[in-house]
Amino acid sequence: MRSLARWSRPNVFSVFPEVDDFFRSFNNLYSAAGRDLPVEIYEEGDDLFVKIDAPGYAPKDVEVRLFADRVLVRGKAESQEQPGEVQEGRTYHCCRRRSELNYSLGLPAEIDPERGEASFDNGVISLRLPKRAKDEGRLLRLEG
Repeated sequence: MRSLARWSRPNVFSVFPEVDDFFRSFNNLYSAAGRDLPVEIYEEGDDLFVKIDAPGYAPKDVEVRLFADRVLVRGKAESQEQPGEVQEGRTYHCCRRRSELNYSLGLPAEIDPERGEASFDNGVISLRLPKRAKDEGRLLRLEG
């Protein structure tokens, strides 16, 4: 089964890229703990199901793109907290938040992107992805 992997820009100036990758893996373990989205991929019959938790995002802010072997999820969310009480036109506190999604999920089986379905409910993206029919090939008879 393929796993979710965050893309990182390669360092073209590195003399030892393997060593850089080794140390970067420790950083990814630490930084991924609080930022990665919970993703669930499971199979029922002839369909794959994908559930992605995306709290704080609205359906209009998320784009889901299907390919035969992967799913791309992109989105942007912005929010602003208003100050509790404003006196004489002064703002005492204001908090703005901005977050982005950019994930590529590798799928364990090929799907038919044309028949995929998506829904969004309470911050959870749900995808139903029908698996592509297996091509058994054409049997040729040998005469001899």
